[in-house]
Amino acid sequence: MFESSLGEKIAYLYKDIDQKIHRIDSIIERLELIPLTNAAAPMATQENIPHRPPAKTNKVFVVHGHDEIAKTNLEVFLHEIGLEPVVLHRQADEGLTIIEKFEKYSDVGYAFILLTPDEISYIKADESKDDDARQKEYRARPNVIFEFGYFIGKLGRSRVCCLYTGDVSLPGDVSGMIYKKFANSIEEVAYSIIKDLKASGYAIA
Repeated sequence: MFESSLGEKIAYLYKDIDQKIHRIDSIIERLELIPLTNAAAPMATQENIPHRPPAKTNKVFVVHGHDEIAKTNLEVFLHEIGLEPVVLHRQADEGLTIIEKFEKYSDVGYAFILLTPDEISYIKADESKDDDARQKEYRARPNVIFEFGYFIGKLGRSRVCCLYTGDVSLPGDVSGMIYKKFANSIEEVAYSIIKDLKASGYAIA
């Protein structure tokens, strides 16, 4: 085979450049058809958010079950570090339904979920078995799990702190959550809690 002459190479190069220019022109024409709305912007994720802005409030919501000691312990701790814990049953009813009251007072920048072993459950297949033979599971109250999911959806995982004690079952479908276990007192995980609050923009006393 004979090598292409210099003239043929130059002609081929011009043709290649011309084709690329036509492709660019075609792309530019189609760009005008794409609406420049917020929907076209990349979705914000916890990975691409560089930092958290300062919290606009010192209020934090406390979701709890039947363990009054753990709830009170958490409230006292939050007061001590300069925050205002919002506990639903301590707020005025104002003729609101439970869900209306919850929505009204959930306007916070951070939420604490207390998972305590309040209920015992077993699968229906074990219903006919003796009590000792049933495979039991200690669970938090259903409303606690509901409010747990609510706050993850509203605030994001990084602004929800899940504290648990005892052998309570943890939700298996909430990936990426960090659970903090304590045995007797919230003080056991105080440093970790304060670190997370500061990362979320809270000024801690």
